[in-house]
Amino acid sequence: MFRTAFLVLPLAGALCLWAQAPAVAACTDKPAKESDWTNCKKSSLSLVGMGLQRSVMIKADLAGTDFSQAALQGADLSKSNLANTWFVKADLTKSNFAGAFGTRTRFTDANMTDADLTKVELSRGDMIRARLENAQMGGAQLLRVNLTGARLKGAKLTASNLSRAMLIGADLSDADLRGAYLYLTRIEGTDMSGTTGLEQWQLQIACGDAATKLPAGLVRPGSWPCPPPEP
Repeated sequence: MFRTAFLVLPLAGALCLWAQAPAVAACTDKPAKESDWTNCKKSSLSLVGMGLQRSVMIKADLAGTDFSQAALQGADLSKSNLANTWFVKADLTKSNFAGAFGTRTRFTDANMTDADLTKVELSRGDMIRARLENAQMGGAQLLRVNLTGARLKGAKLTASNLSRAMLIGADLSDADLRGAYLYLTRIEGTDMSGTTGLEQWQLQIACGDAATKLPAGLVRPGSWPCPPPEP
């Protein structure tokens, strides 16, 4: 009797520990809402129009995968590899891209309202007409990213690197540009008058023209307009 009790107690403890163990990512799971693909290799897939709300893809390899028109509201893609990944017309509302990296990532017409893009490294990407209202983009590395016509109202771009980026026609009302690096950033014809934190030194290295609207107290540099951008 006592021997049986001693055997049962360890078994019960093991079962208790198993029940408390955190769930691990299942890389073979099919794409679905709240999928956990943490650290998984999910490159070169076609996930067009898929429902992936609140999915977790932290540190996942998503290079070359097509998420066009997918529903990714609240998804966590932080520190993921997004090289040549497509999010064209995807819903990325309140999604987390903090620390994600890649080149030529496409967010054309994507809804990224309230998204977290803190310290992303997405050079030569396409964010044409993307909705980035109230997005957190502090420290983002967005070299040569095309933000033509993007909606950046209320976006936090503090200490971001927008070297050679295209901001022509972008909505920058209430956007915070404190410390943003605007080397050869194209702002021809762009209304910058509603931005906050913009300083004269930033304009000196940017590329505007007579149609660029500036906040009160700032003046157009004599070096404007710049030569046409390099291909």
